[in-house]
Amino acid sequence: MSDSLVVRFSGTIRQPIDVVSRQFGDIAHHAKHSVHPDITFTVLSDRNDVCHFTQEVRLLGLRQKDEVIQRRRADGGLESEVIEGTNKGTKIYQSFQPQGSNATTIDFRIEAPATGIKKLLKPLFKAAIRSTVKKAFEQDRVDLEERGYPRRSAAA
Repeated sequence: MSDSLVVRFSGTIRQPIDVVSRQFGDIAHHAKHSVHPDITFTVLSDRNDVCHFTQEVRLLGLRQKDEVIQRRRADGGLESEVIEGTNKGTKIYQSFQPQGSNATTIDFRIEAPATGIKKLLKPLFKAAIRSTVKKAFEQDRVDLEERGYPRRSAAA
């Protein structure tokens, strides 16, 4: 579609697919542990493989607040849609592929409507989205590879 921004990104995390897939869909974990310090998550509901939440972030210096529905697909992948807010209509697809027993490749596809200023500055917004996804991926990698998921309770 010429009136949309499509951004793709792929990266590998050294953890088994079930751990990576579960962490990526665990918005409550992201909120509680500030996995992405620049994003504020508020979980509205989370049941039966559907999570409804809000997220606030700055992109190109502009505050953006969105209401999101995230669904887990039967194949373990995630589909999210912004149903209200700055980026209404944006869809995010995440798929997970094992790379042996202890690594997982995550493929992202983001489809965002290109309207208004986003249409005029399409290359700039695509670059900003790619940069944001790359940064968030690195934060998830650190969370999974270095901090550990799920978090272990400290021994009493």
